[in-house]
Amino acid sequence: MENFYWHNPTALIFGKDTVKELAERLKADGIKGVLLVFGGKGTFKSGAYAQATDMLNSAGITFSEISDIKANPLIDKVREGVARVKAGGIDAIMPVGGGSVFDSAKAIAAGSCYSGDVWDFFEGKAKITKALPIYGVLTVSASSSEVNNIAVVSNPKSEHKTSITSPVLYPKVSVIDPTFQFTLPEKQTVYGGVDIIAHVLERVLDGDEGDELMDEQGYALIRTMMRVIPELIENPKDYDLRAEYALAGAMGHCGFFSMGRKARGDFSSHRMGHSISVLFGAAHGATLSVIMPAWARYLYEDNPVPFARLGEAVFDIYEGSDEEKALEAIEALEDFFRDINTPTTLRELGVKEEDIERLAENASRGQTFGVLSRLEPEDVLEIFKLAY
Repeated sequence: MENFYWHNPTALIFGKDTVKELAERLKADGIKGVLLVFGGKGTFKSGAYAQATDMLNSAGITFSEISDIKANPLIDKVREGVARVKAGGIDAIMPVGGGSVFDSAKAIAAGSCYSGDVWDFFEGKAKITKALPIYGVLTVSASSSEVNNIAVVSNPKSEHKTSITSPVLYPKVSVIDPTFQFTLPEKQTVYGGVDIIAHVLERVLDGDEGDELMDEQGYALIRTMMRVIPELIENPKDYDLRAEYALAGAMGHCGFFSMGRKARGDFSSHRMGHSISVLFGAAHGATLSVIMPAWARYLYEDNPVPFARLGEAVFDIYEGSDEEKALEAIEALEDFFRDINTPTTLRELGVKEEDIERLAENASRGQTFGVLSRLEPEDVLEIFKLAY
């Protein structure tokens, strides 16, 4: 286990009817006006919008709104939010939604304290040193954006989906009321669940054999999600299932599973998945159920141990060599994705064979990446071919 420093300053308020508890937090911090950031109809359907605005009105806190935040959030909406903040009267950002909304809120919070274009942060042209405080209400669990310091945004003009990170981007307070997720479409529950699983797989499959304690915690979370997702498909309003799902979502990518690792995780699959999203508009979770098995198939023969251990811990695969157990584990993971009706091929995402080279170029951008194995541009191309 490696030396590490981990600090997560986000206060998490979890449970039924907890949005009202934000009022005292906001008043104690002297917040008089907020920018409410949200998506669309789902925010109203869940009841989250009504509870958030009722809380703000009762507390005497003014608010303006930026709505219509899409999945795979766009930089232009972030710029719109920054302009709204700079017009005055706003002390904090309040996302009410899922990861895309929280990511947009973080980018707005940083961009509002910067004189240049907020996309500079994503291109590495400027460093984030200051941001407005964020007080969030989660309605879709998946990315852990409610408890981490990462924001992922797309720029269609440059065909680039990438992230920023900074200690000042942690939400100050996040509310997770699992009842807001009762009304989610089945696909959103499934894709969000795949993302949660993938965040942990990016750690336990990174080849670090010196952090077994955290690996075991990761295997437990994956087993829980593989039980919970199918049950939620049948019982979408089961509170205890939603609560387990939401807590797993918060844990998956908050940094917990990176403690003691040589690296924060691999995240090659995420990078390749981002290219599918920005070029073809595919849901993030759907890109991961396609890419992760293909990435695993490409690498397992040279790196069988992490996949074999996954097979033992999650799928009860004990017979055979490490290579045999590894391949069986990859097949079992892919079977699970099929069982919950999420895509496992690029064809299902509308990608054509002639698009594969463009995808590989977008993901690679002339660079190597990866932790389990460094991927050259030609490796990335072969993985996309396997995923087709």
